[in-house]
Amino acid sequence: MLEVKDYSKQELADALYAGNIKPESRMKKLWRDINRCPDLLRDLYRLHYHSGDTGFTAQMVERIKYWLCID
Repeated sequence: MLEVKDYSKQELADALYAGNIKPESRMKKLWRDINRCPDLLRDLYRLHYHSGDTGFTAQMVERIKYWLCID
């Protein structure tokens, strides 16, 4: 279960995909999953997300969990 808190991008990718994806591929997978969901992107931009940011706020993580159906 993913805890709702602030994460760096790498920390979030590691938390989401630790069991089934090689470490060097986790960030790419996270980026692909986010970009494939326009509703998620809209929510993230509404929360002042920019692709150059180094991490995600707890609110952003909550929206990622919702749109990607992660428990």
